[in-house]
Amino acid sequence: MSLKNKVLVFWGIMDGLALVSYFFFSLQSGNVPFYSDVSGFYTNYSQLGVSGLMGGIIQVMFFINIALIVSLFFSCWSLIVKKDIHNIFFIVQEIARLLSLKCSLALIPLFMHFTGVSAAWGAFLLFFVSEALKIGSVVWAKRNHHPHADSAITG
Repeated sequence: MSLKNKVLVFWGIMDGLALVSYFFFSLQSGNVPFYSDVSGFYTNYSQLGVSGLMGGIIQVMFFINIALIVSLFFSCWSLIVKKDIHNIFFIVQEIARLLSLKCSLALIPLFMHFTGVSAAWGAFLLFFVSEALKIGSVVWAKRNHHPHADSAITG
């Protein structure tokens, strides 16, 4: 397997792990994935009593988060099966990750959950490192990969 494929498959596995984690923790909490999120959001939203521009921004942020979770299936499939990801999809998904603070390196939130680490500054630092690694490695794999480089490395 080429280095490009290894990089893309790694990030596909991370997206798959994030999706599985979402379903696992949702079901473990006794919630129905997506349905419980939406109903809980609107229950809390109505109790906040926000409206106007701020209410609209809150709703947009929530639905960006939901769309990001749905997009994980497509990015996982694209990166593992097709071993490629469309540039527009990648850019939109990364913007959504930045807006919703969803880490690309799915092991970081799992590590923080199971160890009980909850320092906000550590979470932000790890989040930005994760996104820099993903963006950098995917851009590198898409732009600088030469088929002959793999044979020189392995062979």
